[in-house]
Formats: sequence, C-alpha cells, structure tokens
Amino acid sequence: MARTRMKWGIALRLGALLASFSVFAAILAGYYTFDSSRARLQGRAERALLATTQVLARHMQAGFGTVARDTLFLASVAAQEPDRGRLAEVFRASLAAHPSYLQIRFISARDYGLELVRIDRQGGVPVRIADDALQEKAHFPFVFEALGLAAGQVYISEFGINHESTSEEDTLPVFNMASPVVQGGQVRGVVVVRVAAEPFLQNFNAALPAPYGFFLSNRWGDFLVHPDVAQTFGFDRGQRILIQEAFTPVAALVEGRAEEAVLSQPGTDDEEARVFSFVRMPFGNKDEGRFMVVGLSQPLAAVQGEVVDLGRSILKILLVLSLVGVALAAWVSRVVTQPLQAMAAASQAFSQGLPHGELPVLRKDEVGDLARSFHDMEQQIGRQITELNTSRDAMAHLAHHDALTGLPNRRMFEQRLAQGLELSRRSGRDCALLFVDLDDFKAINDTRGHAVGDLVLQAVARTVVGAVRQVDTVARLAGDEFTVLCENVDSEEAALQIAAKLEQAFVPPLDIDGQPFPVRASIGVSLFPRDAQDAHTLLASADAAMYRVKQSHRRRV
Repeated sequence: MARTRMKWGIALRLGALLASFSVFAAILAGYYTFDSSRARLQGRAERALLATTQVLARHMQAGFGTVARDTLFLASVAAQEPDRGRLAEVFRASLAAHPSYLQIRFISARDYGLELVRIDRQGGVPVRIADDALQEKAHFPFVFEALGLAAGQVYISEFGINHESTSEEDTLPVFNMASPVVQGGQVRGVVVVRVAAEPFLQNFNAALPAPYGFFLSNRWGDFLVHPDVAQTFGFDRGQRILIQEAFTPVAALVEGRAEEAVLSQPGTDDEEARVFSFVRMPFGNKDEGRFMVVGLSQPLAAVQGEVVDLGRSILKILLVLSLVGVALAAWVSRVVTQPLQAMAAASQAFSQGLPHGELPVLRKDEVGDLARSFHDMEQQIGRQITELNTSRDAMAHLAHHDALTGLPNRRMFEQRLAQGLELSRRSGRDCALLFVDLDDFKAINDTRGHAVGDLVLQAVARTVVGAVRQVDTVARLAGDEFTVLCENVDSEEAALQIAAKLEQAFVPPLDIDGQPFPVRASIGVSLFPRDAQDAHTLLASADAAMYRVKQSHRRRV
C-alpha cells in the first residue's frame, strides 16, 4: 500500500513538473514569436506609410507639371493670337475646364505690367474683366520673375494668401504659375495662372482613407496644410508655425540633411498616438533648389492593429496549449518524454525562424493534440505574415508601376534605362529608345470624357506591348506619353523597323468596349550611343524627335 502511494506521488510530481515545462515552453515560444514578429510587422507598416507618402508626393509633382503645361500652352496661344477677344475665349475655356483655376491673365511687359486680358472666376463662372478695370502688376514677382525667363520656361510662386483684389474671396490660399509670351524673339508679356490651393491639393488627398492626416509645408517649414486649419499660413498673421518645431526630426528635411523621416508621437488626453512620415519633395525649377515637405499621419493603433491581432491569436493558442499541456501532464509517463522534448525544440526553432522536424500530429493521444495545436498556430502565424508580405508587395508594385495601364512607371523605366545603357556599353551593341505620344489625346478627354480617355490609354498600352518585341520594356511616363526601350539593336534600320511596326499597329482603330476607335500616335526614335551618352539626354533626344514628327503632320517615324 505504501509503495502504491509512493508511485502515485512520483507520477503526480513528475506530471506536474512536465506540465510546468510544457506551459513554460509554450509561453516562451509565444513570447519570442510575438516579440520578433511585432518589430517586423510595425516596421513594415511604417515603411508602407512612407511609401504611400512618396507616391503622394510624386502625384503632387505630376499635378504641378499639369498646371505648368497648361501655362505654357496658354502662353503659346497668347504669342500667336493677336485678337484679344479670341484669346479671352481660350482663357475662359481653360478656366471652365479646371475648377481649381481662379484667374488667367495676359500681362504686358510694358506700361508697368498692365493687364491686357483677364478672366476671373466669379460665383463659379469665368468672367472677362472690362478694360477699364485692368490693373498694373509689374511689381509682383510672378510678373518680373517670369519676364526674365526664356521661352518654354515656367515660374511658380510660393503658396500664400491671396491679397490681390479679385472677384473671389481675398483670403484664399493660392499659388501662381507664369510663363513669358515671346513674339519674334522679344518678350511681349507673361501669362499668369492663379490656382486655388485647397481644391488643387484636394485632388491628391481625397483618395486617402479617413484615418490619414495630410501635412504640407513650404521650404522654410511654415504649415500650408494641416488637419487643424488654424495652424496653416501663420506667416500671413504675423506668426511662424513651423513643421520642424512640431516634429523635431523634420528639421533634417528642411535643412537638406535628409530626404525622408518616420516618427511616432505618444497619445494625450485629447489626441490618440499617431505615426508620421514625411518626404522632401522638389518644387519649382531644379536650379532654384526649392522644395516642400509632404507628410502623412496614421493612428498608431491602425499601424499596430495587425500586431495586436497577432498577439491575441498567439495568446489564445497559448491558452489552448497550456490547457492541453496540463491535461496531458496528468497522464504523462516516461514514454511521452521524447515527444515533449521534440515539441519544445520545435517551438524554439519556430520562434527564431528556423526549420524544425516533423511534429507527431498523427498520434491519437494528448501528445498528438498538442502537436496539432502547435501546427495550427504555426500555420495561422504563417498566413498572417504571408498576407502582410502580399500587402507590401502590392505597395512595391504600385511604387514602380502605372496604376491605370499596369506598365512600368517613370521611376522603374529610368532604372531599366540606366541598366540597359550600362549593358550596351559593355556589349558594344546599340540601344534604341522610342518615345510615343498620342495625337489630339486632349480632345478625346474633352469630348468623350476621362473615362473613355482611360480606356484609350489602356488599349494603347496593350497595342504598344503587342507591337514590340517581348524583350523590350514598355512604360508609361505620364498622361499619353509612352516609351519603349529596345536593347541589343544591331543597326538604325533595325530600330526603325521596330518603330515602323509600332506605327503600323495604330493604323486600324483600337477596340474600346467593342467599338472601333481611331487613334494616331507620333513616334520619336533615338539611338545610344549615337544620339546621346546618358539616359537623360537619350530620353530628351527621343522626345524632341517625337515633337518634330508631330509638328510635321506626317505619319512617319
């Protein structure tokens, strides 16, 4: 009888000891798994927020480029159109087509910068200002700075509060773009486009989800956009509300010591904890060195949401494993010691990201239950990490590809172009660059709408990809501009054959939703190293060749 009690006591103590080890091993594995995964997941979430900010900055640069192209177009019209009435109608049409444009003016280089034609937006309607109400504007920077530019250049002002007397409210945040009007080699005046900052910027941040906060500052750090509008344009009220004072790490961007910054701020009684990302965005002409700071914020809870979910899942699984371990320990014997050791080794290997041997999941006893529970935990964590990797890959794809056509964007194309030129230098074989621009694409957008324009761009992308070689790189730079990088081209004739095949692809109408749609394109070709010695010059050469084709009004390369 005594021996029986002794044996039972030893088994109970052994079971309790093994149960403690089992629970400890499960907790240790869960802790290390959660701790290592938390840092990786939060780091990926912060990088995703930074990538979103970078994409937003590039979209804003593209928006400024669109306004600049409109300004250049209007300046060219002013240089060619002597009738001010017809010029006013062109200004009126442009103002009507762009809700963010407040005013378009043609200002003379003489008579102290007298306005010759001025169209204002009044009550949402473009209105031409009478001649007796036109004013002298030579003292404004957007006049005397633009008069010093060459034809084809654009001056862009800093963002500020509009204090000129206009038909709109005097306190609107605005910026101006101006380009000289050149006739016969002489600067006759400037065309100035005034843009309302709020609707212009709304085009870029409207697509951001509600938790996101949008920030924008000028090169001195003054807030231009802030979730709290009271923080914006403080300099207009005699205050300096600076981004580098609100977010200390951003001082490195303002001072030019860094290009990006990611930081977190703890929560307060009034505000929740948030994570912020900021990037330095070039602004204006390159030789001026001007820039803006673009920022996004997101609640830290959203960034850590997946980490919290992962922690909860691990905690639930650990509770199950602990209960199973205690139940198994009550009936454990020496024959289950080795499987438990294998489980502990597997948990340690998994927490460190190392491979481990097979688990005894086919066992029909409690050890098998424990093994299957651990396996389920491993699978669930693996699925969550896979989902996060998929989100990261999607963001990386968005950063390097055009969202509309799926083609490589300018950033990826410039990388492949640089690689292609390096390979060409090593191999000694030529490299060709084709610049494709659609004819009268603006008319398609104006008459058929942007939805049809998008379908046309997608069809053009498919047409270009189908017409060139499989090894060629097709990219969409911006708008209706496409490029094709042709590597290992033996001769100029071979490059022209590729271009001719591409031109022939545009002869039949494109298929737009089952309907034929005629589209024509102008194609420019440049060869490396014949036409240029670097990527930028090669692209510029192809662009210039395309414009010569477009201006000649002939359907040839």
